[in-house]
Amino acid sequence: MAKKYQLALAANTLIKDQSLLRHEDIKQHIRILPDLAAYIPPLLEEEFRQLEENIKQNGCREALLIWETTGEQLSDQQPASTPQYVLIDGHNRYTICKKHQLDFKIHLMSFPSMEEVKFFMIDNQLGRRNLAPEQVSYLRGLRYLKDKLAKGKYIRENHKGQNDLYATALIEQPPVASSNEQASPDDTSTSTAYRLGKQFNVSEKTIKRDSIFALGLDRLSPPFKQAILSGKVKVDKGLVQQLGKSEKPVSLISTEAELQEIVQKSSTDRNRSSVSSPPDTKEKAAQLKQQLSQLVSKLSAKKVDLKQLCQEIIECAQLLQQQN
Repeated sequence: MAKKYQLALAANTLIKDQSLLRHEDIKQHIRILPDLAAYIPPLLEEEFRQLEENIKQNGCREALLIWETTGEQLSDQQPASTPQYVLIDGHNRYTICKKHQLDFKIHLMSFPSMEEVKFFMIDNQLGRRNLAPEQVSYLRGLRYLKDKLAKGKYIRENHKGQNDLYATALIEQPPVASSNEQASPDDTSTSTAYRLGKQFNVSEKTIKRDSIFALGLDRLSPPFKQAILSGKVKVDKGLVQQLGKSEKPVSLISTEAELQEIVQKSSTDRNRSSVSSPPDTKEKAAQLKQQLSQLVSKLSAKKVDLKQLCQEIIECAQLLQQQN
């Protein structure tokens, strides 16, 4: 069981009244909210099949986590005072147990708001060990964006009625600091990225690149996004990040061809708008070379996440290649 999961169950969010009879009644009224289910990284077909076989043979050993709340907090058509039981962890296990009519255990949890639930779900998923690099990057990016949103740095007034994850994608783009930029105590962007970088054992720049990746993914249609996160569809991460950097609103993108077309058009538009004042590519290239040199020098360090470091080196090299 993941450490984050254990810590969550030890926290005050775990509801003390966990009587068996009450649980049996609650199991009949569990709700799945699409907005929250989107935070659960999808499984490959083979992974789902293996999980299904394991549960059929050994039962569902890990309890599902349920948010006990009311209709008022969900802001839907349910009466404000009516108890609501929302699934926040164990969606695949729940699907399998319902399909085969298998029993399962639940733990009830309490949160003051929907945003706190989302924070918990992101951290809980990042505490697991079976996530693909794209899934980890996406969740870290979401965590950064959610932290920024919680601090009031971004607005949503013009995005009412949209899917929550997609609305996040149209928010102001997070600034990407240069390699020579010094962190300021009053710079919320830098402090948030620094704190999350320490928490997840990556650099600030990785956190900010993750946020751009998350912004790009959330501009894709749900099926296309899930296909990328599950590994069914392989798409250049740089393409998704370029989409995340685009300030031009677009409809949800459903195919790789459409993604390439939108990114290419956006790049062309940016080039046209900057003809009169071309960027100093030499300075950017010099900064990227310095950053790449610093990353390569870390390869000889004793305690280093080689997989993550290599990913950062590749991304930096790709950015440098684009400057030439």
